[in-house]
Amino acid sequence: MAQTGNFKSPARMSSLGQGAELNSAGSVSGGKPREDGLKGVDFERRGFLHKVVGGVGAVVAATTLYPVVKYIIPPARKIKIVSELNVGKASEVPDGKGKIYQFNEDKVIVVNKGGTLTAVSAVCTHLGCLVNWVDADNQYFCPCHGAKYKITGEIISGPQPRPLKQYKARIEGDSIIVSKA
Repeated sequence: MAQTGNFKSPARMSSLGQGAELNSAGSVSGGKPREDGLKGVDFERRGFLHKVVGGVGAVVAATTLYPVVKYIIPPARKIKIVSELNVGKASEVPDGKGKIYQFNEDKVIVVNKGGTLTAVSAVCTHLGCLVNWVDADNQYFCPCHGAKYKITGEIISGPQPRPLKQYKARIEGDSIIVSKA
């Protein structure tokens, strides 16, 4: 039957009385006594739902944030530091040409000039750009700001503060071996 009138009308409120009375056992009349439920657990439906919703929210937050955090904080790179390394084949660097190789944490450019190998850091000391070998000029050239270096890595001109770091390079068999100078 549909409710007519105000939900909290005086007539309706008087028919309800002052609410349901509690008996001495702490239960609502006509309901199940609390002592017959779970012993020692004060568990309400609303509290249970709050905990379930909070747990689901925590799981969702964790599964969302984990990949974000892993993306923001990259894994630590483990580079084994060695004193000398076989970087490639001698046939990869023909006469008058240069090639960049990875050596420890640095990039090294190896130049073959008449069968003699020269190796210096390929990273310009100005802003960290990679230098190129220009055989016609017999020098390294940084395309970022025009820095120029001799074949030994010494400064010719440009804004760079320091010369290129020198390395030793030699051929063993058909391999190029680069080592610290």
